Amino acid sequence: MIWKIMLLLLVFMVSAHFAVADCEYNGALYPEGTVIGPYTCRGSQWKIE
Repeated sequence: MIWKIMLLLLVFMVSAHFAVADCEYNGALYPEGTVIGPYTCRGSQWKIE
């Protein structure tokens, strides 16, 4: 039973790893599509839109 809980936690941790944001701004990470002022996170770069 304990191994099921450990496996679930492991799956959660691995899937959370793939949810890493794409763009960095002032030391913080932001997901794609985030808008800060005139900048939008596209791919791994901030684009002016």
